[in-house]
Amino acid sequence: MQILDPTIQDFINSQMNSSASDLMLKASSYPEWDMKAIAQQLVGKQIAKKKLPTWFQNNDVLYPIRLSMEQCSSEETAKYKTTIINSGNGIDLTGGFGVDTIFLSKKCESLIYCERNEDLASLVTHNFKALNQDNCEVYVGDGVEYLKNLKKIDLIFVDPSRRKESQRIYRLEDCEPNVIDLIGLFFDKAERVLIKTAPLLDIRQTLSDLEAVKEVHVVAVNNDCKEVLYLLEKDFIGETQIFCVNLKKEHKEEFRFTLSEEREVLSLYSEPLEYIYEANAAVMKAGAFKSIAPKHGLYKLHKHSHLYTSKKLISEFPGRSFKIKEVLNPDKKSLTKLPKKANLACRNYPHKVDVLKKKLKLNDGGNDYIFATTLKGEQFKLIVCEKV
Repeated sequence: MQILDPTIQDFINSQMNSSASDLMLKASSYPEWDMKAIAQQLVGKQIAKKKLPTWFQNNDVLYPIRLSMEQCSSEETAKYKTTIINSGNGIDLTGGFGVDTIFLSKKCESLIYCERNEDLASLVTHNFKALNQDNCEVYVGDGVEYLKNLKKIDLIFVDPSRRKESQRIYRLEDCEPNVIDLIGLFFDKAERVLIKTAPLLDIRQTLSDLEAVKEVHVVAVNNDCKEVLYLLEKDFIGETQIFCVNLKKEHKEEFRFTLSEEREVLSLYSEPLEYIYEANAAVMKAGAFKSIAPKHGLYKLHKHSHLYTSKKLISEFPGRSFKIKEVLNPDKKSLTKLPKKANLACRNYPHKVDVLKKKLKLNDGGNDYIFATTLKGEQFKLIVCEKV
């Protein structure tokens, strides 16, 4: 059976609203087809429809198992990486499904793709041809071992993975390959190293574990933090610049700061004014809780609330902006003034959303938003507002 046979591709495209188990139930009707292999392609294509639209639109692309699809970068985050690297020759030590490889190779003169899984490497080799990416060399095996025998290059890209799939990891040393132990080798072979990590890893701890980190890029897509990138440059000794990026369909939100700026900021506090702001996921993950306020002329509501306020609307704020309608006490008298339906969020508040929602007899949805929070004088308040 040829998966790329037009008849089979038409069948897969006609089943986009079906599940893999639905297809397996139809296996007896197509005895000459490998329905398990077809189901794998269906699942891959369903994931690619949103995550990898360029792949999805090409019927010559082949897809790996679900896990590889879930672990690979999205097209948006892979494309972003091309904005922070220089041209030259590079190597991707942990190739996977090759999404990052393809986008990095668009910026590089040539790129070596390394992957230990022979089946996955064979599939990606096919996709390089299907996507007309002809400056990628494929190596099947351990990328670090291959690097040891390589001459000088310009860029090393590595995406360390969890040693155990079920394990939640918070430190780089718990990943494979252990890049902390490999920094000497990396800088012996290249001037620049780009390390991709999951958002769970603590940024300050990772900066402490690494050396010569010139930039950190915290990347979110539609306010969902996807990955953190560490750009290392040989012999760099300055302060690390941290870029918070939220990739949205219509535009890109960006905020830049350093850890020393964050430490040295003297926060100014205020009662809620006319507008309230909540920073996006990238800013929150990076920990720019204080420095974001003075750069946008804002006041904080409380040291730990991480909500901000102003009299005039700050349209370029990297996050969500709201017009305040009313500030209420969380008591029985005030509850009668609350809308029956609203979007509730708790920020530095003693109750969780589900508990408070029940207490307030609040239904989800509508155009109103309620922030349950603590103000500078330690008063608990309900801020009713509408999104700008």
